[in-house]
Amino acid sequence: MEECRQLTMFGEEIPREPPEVQRDRDGKFLPGSSGNPSGRRKPTWEEREALEEIKKLAPGVAGRMTKLLDNEKTPANVKVRIMEIILERTYGKPEAAIKLKAEMESGESSRARLEAIAARIRLEVDGNGS
Repeated sequence: MEECRQLTMFGEEIPREPPEVQRDRDGKFLPGSSGNPSGRRKPTWEEREALEEIKKLAPGVAGRMTKLLDNEKTPANVKVRIMEIILERTYGKPEAAIKLKAEMESGESSRARLEAIAARIRLEVDGNGS
């Protein structure tokens, strides 16, 4: 089996063997086995420690964001971004909705439109070339 390598947050390489994937007769994963055996790993103690230090900064950051929102000299785009961040962290990011409108055309009308476009292009090319 191939050796897996991963890097810590500090760029140190950690060699490890990928876990064995085990399934039952129906193809379902057995307890303790995963379809993503090389997935997210547990953070190293250095990473956990760094994250704890970053979390200690959060109250001060929140206070500074509040001061920026209250300051009339803060540009409007900065205030809007701060409000977006607060709302996203509080309520989550909104779902993106995409609406598509498709129109089906017969092959004949599509061909006619393409021929008309090609004719216009030929006219432009011929008109500019003379």
